[in-house]
Amino acid sequence: MEDPNLSDKLPQSQTDTNDDEGEDFAVLFQSHQYQRDTFVPQDSKIEGTIVSIGEEWVFVDVGGKTEGAISKEELVDEHGDFNFKVGDSLTAYVVNRRDGEILLSVKMTTAASEEAIRGAHRSGVPVEGFVVAERKGGYTVTIMGRQAFCPYSQIDLQPVRDRVDYIGKKLSFRITEYSDHGRNIVLSRREILEEERLQQIEQLKQTLKPGDVIEGLVRKLAPFGAFVDIGGVEGLIPMSELAWHRVASAEDVLSPADCVKVRILDLDWENKRISLSLKQTLDDPWNSVGANYQENQTVMGTVTKLMNFGAFVELEPGVEGLIHISNFGTGRRINHPREIVSEGDQVQIRVISVDTPARRIGLELITGNASEAGDTNVDFKEGDIVVGTVDAVKEYGVFIRLAGGKSGLIHLSEMAADIGGDLRNRFPLGSPVEAQILAIDQDTGKISLSTKVLLNRVEQSHLKEFNTSAGKRASLGTIGDILRSKMES
Repeated sequence: MEDPNLSDKLPQSQTDTNDDEGEDFAVLFQSHQYQRDTFVPQDSKIEGTIVSIGEEWVFVDVGGKTEGAISKEELVDEHGDFNFKVGDSLTAYVVNRRDGEILLSVKMTTAASEEAIRGAHRSGVPVEGFVVAERKGGYTVTIMGRQAFCPYSQIDLQPVRDRVDYIGKKLSFRITEYSDHGRNIVLSRREILEEERLQQIEQLKQTLKPGDVIEGLVRKLAPFGAFVDIGGVEGLIPMSELAWHRVASAEDVLSPADCVKVRILDLDWENKRISLSLKQTLDDPWNSVGANYQENQTVMGTVTKLMNFGAFVELEPGVEGLIHISNFGTGRRINHPREIVSEGDQVQIRVISVDTPARRIGLELITGNASEAGDTNVDFKEGDIVVGTVDAVKEYGVFIRLAGGKSGLIHLSEMAADIGGDLRNRFPLGSPVEAQILAIDQDTGKISLSTKVLLNRVEQSHLKEFNTSAGKRASLGTIGDILRSKMES
């Protein structure tokens, strides 16, 4: 049997030790309980686990001795479906602590206590508001039965275009000002959107890379391209990347609010510059050029640009060829293509070369707006200097296509300089050649050409100019001698 006076028989030091341990344990227990209670202070953001689901309330383990409760209506999605189950994690705000109860809210709704509005103002907890109407400078919004004000500048990230679009919508706001006992409440939705955008940007930094094809929303058109939202951050499609063909204005291709697929060209997060391409998500028309265009084929095209060396002609959207200045078929020298055609002209042309890898098509004008461009009755005569293009290369010479569809031959004996080597290297098909007409057979219409005679003619002209200038220098020298002799005498 246990001796009731056992404690009296124990040494005093041992009894004191037990009493001290009991007191220490009680203090530690109370301290632990206090820490558990203060672990979830009001207005704080917590992470908890769902432990029970009722008809109206969901109970969450928030790490304290008391479970938190959140209205079930706050957790339904936009379709009215409740998709949570016991064991799921939940992030919420502590909006009220009273009588040992912890009230939670994902976004402050009418299910939360009205007195929590002040707490939401202090902590920045989002509140749910209903946009009632438009007023001077912004909108009237109701939050938990109270009227509040949201300025135009704080309703969205982008400037407000159609102000009535927000009326009648439930949106999340942050209380930026609370005064006069709740009679003056100012809201901001922009702050919440900016925080969400920053989170999205951090996620994009981890996932996006150049070459990715993603979907975006056209936000704004500019003279130099189009801005596209690709998930919280905007990128620019330059004019050159809007389409495979020439684009005069971004409005010709896109409109604001269009949903498009774009390829990422470059990501410069530091300078907030993202380059995008729309055309690289579309079929490249040059992939079918080899099948659609062959040499000597006659096609129609539109003159798109004039340069000193020739005119660019669009054969189809994204495919252009060049009429070199020597291939306008006039039979005479021209200083600029504008003498024959203008931008926007519809012209008939002949394909003289196709280089798909280099994305080049050589063209020759058949008919244009100028009457002489398509004149088949060009009157040549012996001694004329003409410009044509190489049409064929034979062992005995080179055939040159002239204006009006006529052809001439430069025989080997009439070629300037050394005629050794492969003629095809010296006279590529389609290349321009300047020559002089030696003879025209009246019966057959054959035209004999010469580059040698033309070269000799040019050299004689240069020699004549040299002799003339030399004679002038000699005359000046004679006068100088006479003056020198007079001075010496």
